Amino acid sequence: MLKLNSELCELVGAFIGDGYLSRYGKNHLVVGISGNAILDEEYLKSHLVPIIKKYFPSAKPSFSYRNDENTLQLRFYSPELANFLLSLGFLPGIKTRTVKIPSIIEQDKQLLYATIRGIFDTDGCLFFDNRKKYKKPYPRITIQVASIPLIIQLEKHLSLDFSLYVDKSNRDGKRNTLEIYGHRQLERFLKQIGFSNKRHMSKVALVA
Repeated sequence: MLKLNSELCELVGAFIGDGYLSRYGKNHLVVGISGNAILDEEYLKSHLVPIIKKYFPSAKPSFSYRNDENTLQLRFYSPELANFLLSLGFLPGIKTRTVKIPSIIEQDKQLLYATIRGIFDTDGCLFFDNRKKYKKPYPRITIQVASIPLIIQLEKHLSLDFSLYVDKSNRDGKRNTLEIYGHRQLERFLKQIGFSNKRHMSKVALVA
C-alpha cells in the first residue's frame, strides 16, 4: 500500500465527496469522480488528474460530458487505483449513506485536513450572504451529505477548531448539513484546510 500523504488524502477526499467505485464486466472496477461540466472542469483536469498520474502512472483518464445534466465524469479504469481505495476500506457500489473517512486518516491531523479539503472541493459550497443585516457579504462554508457516519466525523474533527452549525435531522428528504460561518472562520479555514478548487477560491477573491 502506498504511504499516505496530503496529495493522496486530498484525492481520497474528492472520492468521498463526489466519487464512485463500480464493477463492470466480471472482475473489473472503474473509479470515477463527477463534477460540474463548467465550474469543476479545471479542478478535475488540472488538479486531480496530475495527482492520480503521479501515484498511478498507468492510469489513463477518460472524460465524458452530459449536457442534459451539465456534468463531467472523470473515470479511471485502473486496477492500481481501485486497489488503493479498496485497501482503505471503500467497497464497490452505492456509498451515499455509508461513506466515511478511513480511520487511518483520522489519526493524523494533516492527512485528515487534506481529506476534508478534497471533500469540500467536490461536495462543499462557499457562498456569501448579502442580506441587509450584514455590513458586508457574510461568508458561509456549507456541506450537505446523506451519510450520517461522515457528518459525525466532520462535526467531531472540525468542532475542535471551528464553531459549527450542524443539522443531522435528515428529515423530509433533506441531507445532513454542516456550516462554518463568519469572516474570521473563513480566514482560519483557508489557512488550516483551504480549497484547491478554483470555483471556491474565485468567490473569495471577489470579496477580498
